[in-house]
Amino acid sequence: MIKLAAGALGFLAVPALAILMAVGVGGAANDCIATSAGGPLADDAPIPTVARTWVAQTKTACPDLPEPWIAAVMAQESGFRPDAHADDSNGGTWGLFQLNASIWQATYAHPWNADLEGNGTPDIADPVTHARIAGTYLCARLEGVRQIRATHPDWASSTIPVLDALVIAHNAGESRLRTYPRIPAITARFIADVNRRTVAWTGVDTSGALPETANPDLLAPPTPDVPATGGCLPALGDGQVVVPDGTPVDVATAVRNGLAYVGVTTGWRQLCDRLACRAYGYVGSGFTSAKAHWTAMVASGHAHPGDACPPLGAFTFWNTGRPFGHASLVVQADPGCDPTKILLTANEVFDSATGNRGGVYLISFARLSGMYLHGHGYLGWSDPICQGALLPAGAPHPAPPGR
Repeated sequence: MIKLAAGALGFLAVPALAILMAVGVGGAANDCIATSAGGPLADDAPIPTVARTWVAQTKTACPDLPEPWIAAVMAQESGFRPDAHADDSNGGTWGLFQLNASIWQATYAHPWNADLEGNGTPDIADPVTHARIAGTYLCARLEGVRQIRATHPDWASSTIPVLDALVIAHNAGESRLRTYPRIPAITARFIADVNRRTVAWTGVDTSGALPETANPDLLAPPTPDVPATGGCLPALGDGQVVVPDGTPVDVATAVRNGLAYVGVTTGWRQLCDRLACRAYGYVGSGFTSAKAHWTAMVASGHAHPGDACPPLGAFTFWNTGRPFGHASLVVQADPGCDPTKILLTANEVFDSATGNRGGVYLISFARLSGMYLHGHGYLGWSDPICQGALLPAGAPHPAPPGR
């Protein structure tokens, strides 16, 4: 049984009715999540300063692609050299993304040696133009890959990460998706190199950099409940959440409250621990950070270090590689402890994909784990004990973050 701290909502043993929370989103949003989520380009990634501008231009042309992946492909193809050229049996490839003449003509509507800028350099070798056209090309190719995967879900290539499939289509042609895993060795190395760089060059854009008592200005979004930029839809989810019959009322209520915050687009930046305790009716957690909360739970015997099968309504804690850590609420448990089926609420984790600022999302245990210290940041779970002030009786959810 999970119990709350004194002064909390109290433990109610009355069974709750099953609660079906339809928090799934459409295919387009899930497609976007599968590609663009994962974090921004790290500040210390070994990428030339000017190349970061080219990466950003490609991202603008294709918002579904994450900047670390764009940079990794650019590095693989050209080493960030706009004048890179390679001869091949199809007439050669040029520029940052090594596009051939037919792809350039089809995307740009001008031949590879066109110089519309009139600066004596073919536009295919002009990094600004090339980055933009390459983004348009990659977006079109990504859409083609998505259509193939939807039409042929039984193909082995339809089960691999979509960006790996995009590399196959880009490097070896879409026909190779049918033959996967039989692909050219050079394509397999391409995928491995891009994935290695993408992981190394991704910065974690999640809470944990500042304490919960951070500057109140962080709570003031530029535009309430509206994404700051384009990108994925804000109401992200991974399907349906079912609270089983027999769930204690306080836990079922906390899950329902926690899910009410999913889709909020602003206001929860650096407030992960507060968000977790909010589901149980608190204004805040009463701790200065998720790290401090976890330390207190360990000291008081309410923590379960290293246990990767948290129960419904529990709090999970993470070492993010930043000073103050991360906490999440478990809104779907799994008897088989499958990390892809255990669902959590979390703030900020898809902000770079959505343009939100302190948004709240539904995310699997597996995906959140992969975001922290390359999958090794999980600390464990604790009973849902909070020490902050309670919200006024009858306060609606989602309630504003508060101070």
